[in-house]
Amino acid sequence: MIEKIPITDYTPQDNDLLIDLRDKAVAAFGSLPGAVNIPMEEIGQLYALPQEKRIVLFCQQGDYSAEIAELLSDNGYQVADLTGGYRKWLVGHFG
Repeated sequence: MIEKIPITDYTPQDNDLLIDLRDKAVAAFGSLPGAVNIPMEEIGQLYALPQEKRIVLFCQQGDYSAEIAELLSDNGYQVADLTGGYRKWLVGHFG
């Protein structure tokens, strides 16, 4: 099951592994605090993530993270998708 959390409501939990799926060049301009950048083109790395962690995903607008959340959930991962994407988070914090 995929937990859907509005990105502006996300509060990190101790068991979370926060993953930024955006391109490295884009993520270099800023990301959520504590996020690890694993771009879409390096998707294979996601399957090496520990299954005992909750994998929390976000991208620029929320579309790609929803797709990747489905893939990981289908492979036994506990997944949360931050809906709205990084753009929505920026507006919520600096709007």
